[in-house]
Amino acid sequence: MMKVVTRDERELLNTPASLRCSLETSHEVLIVTWQKIKAVSPENMATFSKNHGVVVQTAYKDKINITELGLQSSTITFWNTTLDDEGCYKCLFNTFGSGKISGIACLTLFVQPTVFLNYKFFEDHLNITCSANARPAPVISWKVSGSGMDNSTEILSHSNGTTSVTSVLQVKDPKSQMGKEVICQVLHLGTVVDYRQTVNKGFWFSVPLLLSIVSLIILLILISILLYWKRRRTQDREP
Repeated sequence: MMKVVTRDERELLNTPASLRCSLETSHEVLIVTWQKIKAVSPENMATFSKNHGVVVQTAYKDKINITELGLQSSTITFWNTTLDDEGCYKCLFNTFGSGKISGIACLTLFVQPTVFLNYKFFEDHLNITCSANARPAPVISWKVSGSGMDNSTEILSHSNGTTSVTSVLQVKDPKSQMGKEVICQVLHLGTVVDYRQTVNKGFWFSVPLLLSIVSLIILLILISILLYWKRRRTQDREP
């Protein structure tokens, strides 16, 4: 039984990537063809034969090449992967006497997470925000001590193929988290990474406090004006 050995690959987006096929047989191979599998029918990309060497179709020139020039094993290389390159590819070995023998290898592209972790005080609560952007979409979870917390998550897909996940942890009692460490856990492609932030004591916005300060300032200004005019009038009356 003739068998084609392939292996699926996962590579970083916007970097080179390669797919390889190997035919486990001693049959004579006349030509190797690489095709991209599409919904309607496979699309020819490139071929290799002893007589004609490597022939790359016009749509794929400057994008890919056959970099292992063999008839028993063949490797196709993408010079700089784009979202359009993600998918499955067929390698066809056209043998003498046994026809075409094929295998399928798939390429998956990813982007490493970019993570931001911060917090902000409000009048009556504390918001701790963890945002991660990656491909495929990351998963965010929290490790925080205490109670009285609400969690909301927003997911946004981008045209560059990445997905942003933003998780906001609302703490109803800000003082309970003072000096404590919060951990945002980001799961991506089976790996969990902890991002840590310590909540430090700070000033958070308070409407009653602000109104009190403003009122006090206005009162001091009015008193200063009254004292000034009283002094001026006293000076004007003196001979």
